[in-house]
Parts: sequence; structure tokens; C-alpha cells
Amino acid sequence: MSTVPVPGQLIACAAKASLLRFPLPPSLPIPLGVAVPEEVRLVTWAFAGLGALSAEGDAGSAKDRATEPGLRAGAVGPVCLLALAAGRPLADETLTVATHFRDIAVRLEPTSAEALSATERDLLARALLSAGATALASLGDLFGLVEAAVAALPVPEDAPDLAGEEGGWTLRGGAIPHGLLFRTSSGWGCARVVSSRLGFAGGPRQHLAVAPLWGAAPEGRPDRAIALHAHGFTPLATRAA
Repeated sequence: MSTVPVPGQLIACAAKASLLRFPLPPSLPIPLGVAVPEEVRLVTWAFAGLGALSAEGDAGSAKDRATEPGLRAGAVGPVCLLALAAGRPLADETLTVATHFRDIAVRLEPTSAEALSATERDLLARALLSAGATALASLGDLFGLVEAAVAALPVPEDAPDLAGEEGGWTLRGGAIPHGLLFRTSSGWGCARVVSSRLGFAGGPRQHLAVAPLWGAAPEGRPDRAIALHAHGFTPLATRAA
């Protein structure tokens, strides 16, 4: 374990959710969890600024976490971003991050969300969207940090479509998501997929039953939608039934 705590920037987003940003050691230790305090849980993580360690940059990591090719102006080096859920608000204290290499002690220093660059927000957004069903509540708590990055995600030309029909939504394709992130006229919201009934008339199409988790209600036709899967996400096209 590192005996001297490294300084870390703590961005509190909700009573029980925070983002921790601290310098990334050259050994690129993979975060595995939070050892101390025990009531703090690691939701997901991302590395940013690896272009400072390699002129060619670094691409790819667990759960399709991308890394930026270089540093933003004014940054001092690569950083690690940790999305945290806690049973209490975090403050001026020391947190110990367990990694595959050695534990890292980080001294928490509360700071403003302005410390995050646009690239870091994009990386954090992709990590949160790929973090699985247990991260859906934390996605809501931290959404203010990544809303612009999520809204800017491109929709592929061959993206599956989500359609609003009487009684709910339908999704083209056979891959069943565990959740849906969407934006309606009432704002952003997130819903858990409770069940999916698959039909094959005109190609595979799912009739989804969903339960609201946070934000806007899952009704009407959204103008943006993203299907959330265990190890990734899919921006969706949206259309009327």
C-alpha cells in the first residue's frame, strides 16, 4: 500500500454519490474496489490522459472504457476517475483504493465539477453507461456531470430503433437490455427493463415492460434513447409507431 496519500479531487454530486479524480501512477493499476472506508462502493472507473505516457496513446480497457489520446490544456498528467457510491457524504478524509497492483491511499479534497474536462466527462459517461444494472441509481446521481456527453453520443446509421406504441415501447432486435436511458419533453429519465416479449413479424422486435427508476416517466416517444447492457450500451434511433 502507498504510505503517503496522494491528493485527490472529490466532486460531490449527491448525498451518497461522488466522483474522485486523482493522478494515475505509471504502473496503471486497475481499480478493483474501495478497501477503506468499508461503506464506500466503487461503481465504475475510467483512465484519462494516457497520451502523456505514450505518444501513441492507449486504447481499450475493461467494459469498453475508451481513453483519450492526449491531455487537455493545463492538465498535469494522466488521471484516474472513480465513480463512488457511499452510505454517507464523503468529506476531508483518506480513502484507500484496492487495485490489481497495490492499494493506493487518496486524500480527498472537495472541489468543483469544473475540474473535469469535456473529454473526461465523455469517458466517465461511457464508463457509467457500461457499468451494469447495479449502477443505474448512481448514473442518476452523477448524471449532471455527463449529461452533455451523453446527449452528444452519435447514433449509428444502422442503430436499432425504439418506437412508442400504445401500451409501451418496442425495440428492434433480439438483444434484451437491462435498462433504458431516454430523453422526452420532460427531460432525461432511466427505466429498468422488467420483461421483454419477442415477436418476429417483419423481423425480431421486442415489446418491453419497464419500471421507472429516476427522472422523467417512461412514456410517449423519446427524442433520445440508449439501451444499457451488461458490458456496453447502444444509442438507439427513435421513431413513431
